Amino acid sequence: MNDEELFAESLRTQVTRVAPRIDVDVTRVVPAARRRRAARAGGVTLALALALGGGAWVATTLEPPGTIVPGGSTTMEVEPSPAPSGPPVTSSEGDRLSDSTDNLPPGPVMPPKGWRDGMYFHVVTRVDGSKEGEEPEDDPPLGIERWYGEGVSFELLSFGPAMRDTPGYLGMEGREPISFTWADIAALPTEPGALHDALLERLEPTGVAEDAALFNLAHLITDTPAPPAVRAAGWELLASLTAVDVEQNVQDTEGRRGSSASFEVFDRTVTVIYDVERNVPLQLEDSIGKMHSLTVFLTTEFVPLPDEIADSAIEIPDLTAMTREDVEVVCLQRHLACTFTEDKSETAPEGTVLSSDPAEGALVTWGAPVTIVLSAGS
Repeated sequence: MNDEELFAESLRTQVTRVAPRIDVDVTRVVPAARRRRAARAGGVTLALALALGGGAWVATTLEPPGTIVPGGSTTMEVEPSPAPSGPPVTSSEGDRLSDSTDNLPPGPVMPPKGWRDGMYFHVVTRVDGSKEGEEPEDDPPLGIERWYGEGVSFELLSFGPAMRDTPGYLGMEGREPISFTWADIAALPTEPGALHDALLERLEPTGVAEDAALFNLAHLITDTPAPPAVRAAGWELLASLTAVDVEQNVQDTEGRRGSSASFEVFDRTVTVIYDVERNVPLQLEDSIGKMHSLTVFLTTEFVPLPDEIADSAIEIPDLTAMTREDVEVVCLQRHLACTFTEDKSETAPEGTVLSSDPAEGALVTWGAPVTIVLSAGS
């Protein structure tokens, strides 16, 4: 072979070792994911889908050799995946979506087993935070689409679906904040009087306990994954309290009819519009001073988690007994920043994986650091 042929053969060997196949990542672009499912159902090949669909990008890239870091370990530098081309993803209602990453989990999430097959509380809202009496100019209402799960939740952002940090689904403000989890909310009584007592019993008996319970009751029936029976009891309780003004046959901003419940608490005015017949919230209006926010609930239902949303989370696979070369391929394909270190082992062959941190099954975001412990032999 001449020099050019030797170089080509060497490059081919490197590509085969590091990226034996080229994966096309469509998990973070909802329209592309939907095209993928439609193509699969119709028997269209992946290559044809890519040729016609567009908007996807190659996830596997070749990276430079690892860098030696203190302690003798080696880290792989993994570049962030490029952003998808084309217009930003919109909500199912066509609203603009936030690009804020403030609600992303700070670290790995260990979901319950079977999290992909569980039921999720799907909430689609339209939020307008303009000042009272002023029309928004360059900042149209924001669409928010979320899937609340037990142990793991997701939100659709402008760059695609992402995990959402949900330490609690209802934070009651008393002297000390109290967080209600999915399980706490599911266990709430379905009788209005008992529900009232259950909300108060976790608040300290201060003068603001009733106000705190009232304010959080409005959020319990609007944007938490409360079971339908708990939600119905919550509305019945809210409408029965003496501090609440109830009006029948009112319209929300979408023209839908329901009943309204208004009250003043913590120097703010809160109004909930509720469709009693369908047992669903329609609108939550909150005003304090000149600040005014309006949340319109377009969808509140329990649904299976869509495939394209579940695929947006990177699940740490079982790497045990893999060789370093195999793990490097996995890390590159999944865009994980893997760091390798060694530990002695009497049983595992030298150079094979003993453990990973985060462990198998953990959900992480793109570019997440993963420490891989390799066997150094006995």
